[in-house]
Formats: sequence, structure tokens, C-alpha cells
Amino acid sequence: MKKRLEYSLVKGITEFIEQDTEEARQQAARPIEVIEGPLMDGMNVVGDLFGEGKMFLPQVVKSARVMKQAVAYLEPFIEASKEQGSSNGKMVIATVKGDVHDIGKNIVGVVLQCNNYEIIDLGVMVPADKILKTAKEVNADLIGLSGLITPSLDEMVNVAKEMERQGFTIPLLIGGATTSKAHTAVKIEQNYSGPTVYVQNASRTVGVVSALLSDTQRDEFVARTRKEYETVRIQHGRKKPRTPPVTLAAARKTIWPLTGRATRRRWLIVWEYRRWKPVSRLCANTSTGRRSS
Repeated sequence: MKKRLEYSLVKGITEFIEQDTEEARQQAARPIEVIEGPLMDGMNVVGDLFGEGKMFLPQVVKSARVMKQAVAYLEPFIEASKEQGSSNGKMVIATVKGDVHDIGKNIVGVVLQCNNYEIIDLGVMVPADKILKTAKEVNADLIGLSGLITPSLDEMVNVAKEMERQGFTIPLLIGGATTSKAHTAVKIEQNYSGPTVYVQNASRTVGVVSALLSDTQRDEFVARTRKEYETVRIQHGRKKPRTPPVTLAAARKTIWPLTGRATRRRWLIVWEYRRWKPVSRLCANTSTGRRSS
């Protein structure tokens, strides 16, 4: 069953996801364990493949849709089994401005709600001022930012700067496919004096949130995280570019001359690898006023 769920997630197949999710639910003590266990394990495989360049963003989006369908199937069972009582903490979560992807954020919300945290989900494309205004209004204990595309990274930096400017001190959590520990340490944490933590995946969110809100664990957790990020920044600063930058003057010195025996030999080498068909097709389409497809 676990392998079937993993296969469906990796391949983006929805056909049997509800049947397999139901089978997993019947084997689990609580419905949330299906999300925290086999479903998150499958998404971790997707994340690893994406990080290795063996999966691309459109495939990851398909996998996320399968995950969303499985979570939606489990939600009624999760609600029915949710414990009543006081909240463990209050968190505002949002996908930042410029990004419409929300599946990872939604999963985090479900997992935290099942662990008795109150979640205020602002949705997608949320500007910094709305996030911070809401956090003040509801007296949030934490803020969580999500993003799937690269432009989200700059917007997260902007939110961190605004939190610092407005005097926030509550923890800021960073997550999403485009985020990383290195970016959080180098670009985000240095703009906000409050705790800033990169959370690799939804399954780790509960542990991070619990530590940040614990009277006994918070200081040690924050100190350890800051020390870790300082090490990341030092390592990042030591990195050298793979090839040193070339000045314009140096580049001009290496340009191929248009005349001379050596130049003719070089062009003869290139000539052997010529392909005339695309060129002739382009010329034919240009002469008839059509564009090549």
C-alpha cells in the first residue's frame, strides 16, 4: 500500500489514490498518521527527485495535486477525530505575493490543526502588509510563509524586512519547494532579528513549532538554529565561482579572427557538423510568410 501511494505521488496518478488512502487510513491509528507517514514519505521522494534534477516543476505540480486529493479525502475523518480543548498556539500562514501555489501550505495547515494549533490561512498571492496586519489583529504566535517559484524568495525577504521595521519578534517560518536552508540563512534571517527557521517539509513543522513555542525548548532551539545558519553563511561566503569572470578586454582577445589559415581550419571543423534542413525550412517558411512551429 505504501509503495502504491508513493508510485501515485511520483507519477502524478489520481486514479486509485482515494482507494489506497482509505486502505492506509484503516491501517493507521489516526487519520493524520496517513499524512504524516506514507503520504509525506512519498512527497519526500518527489522532493528528492526534484532536487536531483530528475523531476521538473510541472511534474511536481502533478504530484502535489495527487497529495491534495488524498488530503481532501482524509479531512472529514481528521475533523471527526480532532481533540477538543484549548489551542497549543496560533499561526498565520500564507503563500507570498506573486505566487499562486498553495498545496504545501494547505498540508502544513492540516497537520498543525490536527495537532491542536489554530491556523489562520490567508491563501495565495498575499502581500506583506496583509500578512503582518492579520498577525497583529489575531495576536499570532508565529508566521509561516510558503512559495514554490523563485520570485517568492525576494518577497519573503521583503516580509522579513517589514517584520523587523514594524518591531515583530515572533518566529518566522519559511517553507516551499523553492526555499532552502542556504537562502534562509544568507538572505532572510539577516533581515529579521526574531527567530527565522527554514522547515524542509510539512512532516517537520509540528516539531519546529512545538520547540519555538515551548518555554523550556525555545531558547536552546533558537540558539542552535542561529549557530547552524551562521555556519551556512560562512560556508557560502567561502564558495568561489566555478569559472572566474572574464573581462570584456580578455574576451575580445579570444575572438576568432575572420581571416587566416587557422580560422579556415576551425570553420572546416564546424562545417562537418552542419545541419541544413532546419535552415532550409526556416528560409522556405520566411519566403512564404509562415512561421516555423
